[in-house]
Amino acid sequence: MKQRGLSLIFALLALLALSLGAVALVRSVDSGTTVLGNLGFKQETVASTERATQTAIEWLAANATALDANNTALGYYASATDNLDATGQLSSHAGRVLVDWNGDTCAYASGTVTGQCTLAARTVASASATEPVTLRYAIFRLCSATGAPTAAGNSCAAPANSGAGVANDKGGLDYSKPAPLTGTAQGTYYRIVVQAVGARSTSSITETIVQF
Repeated sequence: MKQRGLSLIFALLALLALSLGAVALVRSVDSGTTVLGNLGFKQETVASTERATQTAIEWLAANATALDANNTALGYYASATDNLDATGQLSSHAGRVLVDWNGDTCAYASGTVTGQCTLAARTVASASATEPVTLRYAIFRLCSATGAPTAAGNSCAAPANSGAGVANDKGGLDYSKPAPLTGTAQGTYYRIVVQAVGARSTSSITETIVQF
């Protein structure tokens, strides 16, 4: 009788161990499925940012004669905004500048946002039954100030036009060979920052530098 009673205890302990193992396995499968789903949503938002970037490039091309001044209603800024914190994670940077991506006074940002949430973005697409991702962008001309790039006191990032000697140089170009890198700067650089928000509030931010 004692042996049969002891066997029952061992059987119950084994059953408990098997039950705990089954629960852990189910939870592991559920976690793996969730992670894979989130990665899929993340990839979707990253891929979607290309559409907003293309829209921003088309806007720059169509407004090439009006890029010396800010157009905040359309998310355009004629200066570089060096302290831009596009992701809102630099809470330790007291001088940061935030983009109000979602129109909620930068609720997405960590730390204090008082006096820092000063930039607006342009909405390209809003999530709906037929559009899974919300797309917004902000454009920054890489100049030290607004106004004409050639104005006194204004300095703009621009590529150097190739100079004399480049046609005869069969090797790579670098700053140890100054001749091919001399010449007049052509065009100005623009920084396009895009935010995409998809399913489960998955968010991605990309940056693209273009020259006009």
